[in-house]
Amino acid sequence: MTTIIDQQGKPKLGAADLRLKNNRLGMTIFQISWIMVFLALIIVNWQLRFSYSQWPPAGVAPFDPLLPSAATLALLLSSVLVRRGLQTLRRNHLGGFLMRWRGAMVLGLAFMAIIVYEFASVSDAAMATQYGVTMRLMTGFHFVHALAILAIMARVYRGGAAGSYSGDERHSWPVEGTAKLWYFVTLAWLMFYVVLYWIR
Repeated sequence: MTTIIDQQGKPKLGAADLRLKNNRLGMTIFQISWIMVFLALIIVNWQLRFSYSQWPPAGVAPFDPLLPSAATLALLLSSVLVRRGLQTLRRNHLGGFLMRWRGAMVLGLAFMAIIVYEFASVSDAAMATQYGVTMRLMTGFHFVHALAILAIMARVYRGGAAGSYSGDERHSWPVEGTAKLWYFVTLAWLMFYVVLYWIR
């Protein structure tokens, strides 16, 4: 960020720099507060699982991690493309940014399609217990967030295609902010993925 020196020789932020600093601070506060919500759902899951003598409950097959693992890989690759897209934009290469951003959205859609399938295929036996109910609650809650942020990504893509952003940090905040939201989606899912599919 560029700074202006005031009469006392102290650095003074320009309006655009101050706006960017405030945007970044606001995003950090948002991410921390929402990670707490996701952590609260994990704690609820653990409290419920310890109320059963075994988890999953007797007569309920554990969730198969194969498809969710593929979804997790797609989401991780999507986040890598988002990061590389932002870095490419900062180098003023709009075409490279759009290509990577588009790839990230496609992988995000693949992730969401698998999660919808997993949500819909919870067995009746599992749904008769807290095992199935909490799985649907957690994946559904995450899905809504991913869908909303994917819609924001699509809007950013349209803005990029229209030439609304440049490599200057102060003129590409929508891209940076959306990238941080997608990282949040990825981190939140990684926590849910481990709790739902690997911890027995």
